[in-house]
Amino acid sequence: MPTLATTVDGLKLPNPFVIGSGPPGTNLSVINRAFREGWGAVIAKTVSLDASKVVNVSPRYAKLLSNNGEVIGWENIELISDRPFRIWEDEFKKCKDAQPPGALIASVMEEYNKDAWTELIQRCEAVGVDAFELNFSCPHGLPERKMGAAMGQDPDILEEVCGWVAAATK
Repeated sequence: MPTLATTVDGLKLPNPFVIGSGPPGTNLSVINRAFREGWGAVIAKTVSLDASKVVNVSPRYAKLLSNNGEVIGWENIELISDRPFRIWEDEFKKCKDAQPPGALIASVMEEYNKDAWTELIQRCEAVGVDAFELNFSCPHGLPERKMGAAMGQDPDILEEVCGWVAAATK
């Protein structure tokens, strides 16, 4: 019988359809709904150990203007999760305890700090997260804390942080 099941780097998915990090993975309720609807994996909204410095704004979209001022698209200015990490830990565990058919992927972002990256990865893994998305691309990733794209634009830092993560996870 035909199947869409696939394996990516050892991660078994019932199908290759993955919801990316953002509003569709913002809490346990929407993550569970995505699995019930048949998605192969859900990447939860980006988390960090200290969400207290995250201040989400409203509205979360801004006009993208051409050189002549014409609206040509929309920019997403949503930040990483402003929910405390302990809530995410609890929700990740509840999600995995429910044994969804797909993979739960944690999108993670931290400052340039080995201890913080190690703690974040190990705590996510301890509650059952299947894989990680290291968020090195978010243009709104708290550049004053050298997070997101601010980190992702430095190959030497990327190599070092990826090494910390690889050493921290099983």
